[in-house]
Amino acid sequence: MPIVERDLHGWSLAGSAKPGESLTSFSLKSSSSATFQGFTFTLSFPLANAYRVFVTGPDRPAPPHDNVIYKGEQDAGCPFTIRSIDEQKCQAVLAFPNQSPTHLDGAGRERELHLEWSESLLLNVWETNRNGKVRLIGDLPGRSYAMTEHGMIRHWWIERNNLHVGLGERAAPLDLTSRSFTMTGTDGACYDAYEGDPLYKHTPFLISTPRPEPGDGPESLPSTYAIYHPTNSVATWDIGRWHDDPWGYHKTFVQDWGGLEEWVLVGKGVKEVVRTFGELVGMPKLVPRDWLGYLASGMGLGESDKPIAQELLSTWPDLCKKHDIPCSAMHLSSGYTVGEDGNRYTFHMNTRRYPDFKGMIKLFHKAGIKIVPNIKPYMLDSHEAYDKLHAANALFHDPWTKNPVKTRIWSSAVGVTGKGGWVDMTSPEGRQWWADGVQSLIDLGCDGMWNDNDEYHLHDDAFICRNDMPVNMRNAVKGETNIGLMGRMLNTEMMGKISHDTLIKNNPDRRPFIVTRSGNVGTFKYVASTWSGDNETSWKNLRGSQAIQLNAGLSLMQSYGSDIGGFGGPLPTPEMFTRWVQLGVTHSRFCIHSFKPNKVDPSGAGATNTPWMYPEVLPIIREAIKWRYEFLPYFNSLMWSSHLEAEPTNAPLMYGDFASDANLFSEESLNGFDAWIGAGRLLSAPALFEGLLSREVYFPKSSPKDTSLYFDLHAPYGSHAAGSRAIVSTPLEHMGLFAREGSVIPIGKSVNTVTQTQGPARTTHDGVDVVLESEGGVVALDDWRGVLIFPGEAGQYSGEWIEDDGISTKPSVSTIHVSYSATKDKVTVKAQWKEHGFKPLWGDKIHIMLPYRDERKVEGAEQVMRGERKLWFVSVS
Repeated sequence: MPIVERDLHGWSLAGSAKPGESLTSFSLKSSSSATFQGFTFTLSFPLANAYRVFVTGPDRPAPPHDNVIYKGEQDAGCPFTIRSIDEQKCQAVLAFPNQSPTHLDGAGRERELHLEWSESLLLNVWETNRNGKVRLIGDLPGRSYAMTEHGMIRHWWIERNNLHVGLGERAAPLDLTSRSFTMTGTDGACYDAYEGDPLYKHTPFLISTPRPEPGDGPESLPSTYAIYHPTNSVATWDIGRWHDDPWGYHKTFVQDWGGLEEWVLVGKGVKEVVRTFGELVGMPKLVPRDWLGYLASGMGLGESDKPIAQELLSTWPDLCKKHDIPCSAMHLSSGYTVGEDGNRYTFHMNTRRYPDFKGMIKLFHKAGIKIVPNIKPYMLDSHEAYDKLHAANALFHDPWTKNPVKTRIWSSAVGVTGKGGWVDMTSPEGRQWWADGVQSLIDLGCDGMWNDNDEYHLHDDAFICRNDMPVNMRNAVKGETNIGLMGRMLNTEMMGKISHDTLIKNNPDRRPFIVTRSGNVGTFKYVASTWSGDNETSWKNLRGSQAIQLNAGLSLMQSYGSDIGGFGGPLPTPEMFTRWVQLGVTHSRFCIHSFKPNKVDPSGAGATNTPWMYPEVLPIIREAIKWRYEFLPYFNSLMWSSHLEAEPTNAPLMYGDFASDANLFSEESLNGFDAWIGAGRLLSAPALFEGLLSREVYFPKSSPKDTSLYFDLHAPYGSHAAGSRAIVSTPLEHMGLFAREGSVIPIGKSVNTVTQTQGPARTTHDGVDVVLESEGGVVALDDWRGVLIFPGEAGQYSGEWIEDDGISTKPSVSTIHVSYSATKDKVTVKAQWKEHGFKPLWGDKIHIMLPYRDERKVEGAEQVMRGERKLWFVSVS
């Protein structure tokens, strides 16, 4: 259906302004016709490197939301200067606020906003850099701001040569240019990782960054910008796919309901606009350390009736021990909620399948395995609480029939649905029902919550929600409101909040953990982790999962992964499963999860992907999972960087210091699968095609003069120069993995570990102590720390990482700074406590490890051996 587009036009200056005047906002009013009377356009600078636009009218209220947490704009904001103004010609030039030399936006680049309003509004931002004066972002003349039936539409010029990334969870490839996307969430089970849209999340945050020319240095690049619309309404983004003469190619944002709130963030690169986005909406939650290891799951385990699910699940710790597979958590699928009629009833306990649910959890806790149960925000009309919630007006209502909304919801077997509805979390009674249910699971010993099926895919914008909210909504509307304006996923956010608040209420000193399948931007104020939903087993979807991972990370979903081996479809082949595990252990979230209704796997665990399901590749799978645990101190520190600085654990190669490398913007690179695990430190080069035993790898450059080395972490342990290409070996036993010269990588033991001998890291909230190795268990103390360093033939290097107990809500933190220098004959290392609030079990001794085949001596350190590997003791001073 074509978009009905009514251009907004005929504006006049609201108030007075004169050259040289310093203002905090610039406003225009629509005055030319009765149609647009009462519309206002307001431009302000809440941040020194961001401006905000509001366009609202009598029937276009500003979008209600609480997605923006930044409070500074409630004060005076950042004043800007009117450089020139001509009310007769309806033109003004506004200067960006003065930039601080230390501000992340970067000093020395003069920017102006040119505003015209003689007919339609026209806003262009110009920047002066080494290449002269260039347009950074500009509106499409005559079509910049317009109305749709209930909402707004925006058109801009498109920089056809720019790279566009972000928008949350988007199908591959990484580059979003010349594509269109729907901003809403849906249950996209078994989606195509290259074609699927929409998927599960709602993230209207688009980044546009310039592509460098060969020989460009970082100082030559124009700035990067991002556009963010905090609305929860359904919307669409078209990024240059729309070609419409006489305007040509352009990019377009269509918002279904409400007036427009638009933020434009400016920075020196993708890294800096992502950081600003984090400051605006909230940095990613700090993930508990227990959820950084192998996360087990599987619907086949929890669905079993013969043997009953509890008997089957209770063998899991012993199976992990038997196969020597460390495991940190078990996702308990919704089979525990199945009633006698075979349907799922949220917060109902199937006592036939689980006669002693609490005892089963204690068994897992002794093995160091946390439990997170699946909970769903909908109910069949046969649910025992349905009538109560109906009577309390805690269900969505149809404004025409005045009855609760009933739709088809997944109820039992795959493809089987029943009649029911979603619980309205904007109602106090709906939230209380959710809190009571979460509380019941906490009382049984559950450690976190798995908010699932929470897309709220109601099919009519006119459906009514209560809109009785427990948070301060910006631009709040009063009373019962249609979900078109409020946004479906505001309910997803409230689910996350109530799960979060209930966990905190019970265990205020423990870091809460919630994983969600869906979410708007506000959801992640409360939810620590998410994943790419119900994917399907195929090589194509394995490959596509990497680009989805990277765009999600750039959109602040930085504890993210895919269901390893594929959720739906056939069982993966041994080779495919191995490659998926090898990729998955490099991601910020590593979970093997599936539902395979068409075949029973060889392990006897039902239709479930398990690490040991193919004995012929079990040694390779085991090695990959143990690698994840060995590198867990590194991943823990990366999650701290995410929490503090909005740095994604998994980043595209052109991120950060590498934005000037033109090779990283080629189609070959952008359509490829290589990525950083910690930008500028570890380079992953996965093998994602069947039978791929070797492949070419390009090694990124941070500048045209960069000569850094990349050290191969697998045999033959060679090195490669930045800017070079090489054919590397990728036998089934491993993918490509390289450390950049100068890196500092902390590692630990290759088993599940705890950071305390006593306390919350050792004792679960139900009072169960983890059984340690010394007591016959499989969990070790985190009492050894190695540090991988990568010196060249000569040079000086430094790096640091963060340690904490991994469990506390307000943890004490230690930061260890390592500096080292190298000559042809020796390496000198110095380690210092930058902060020393947390006292790690490894004390003050770290073990320095040089690259394989590097026989240089570490000066001033004591040499020891660990297996066949030479190490050196160094004290942290």
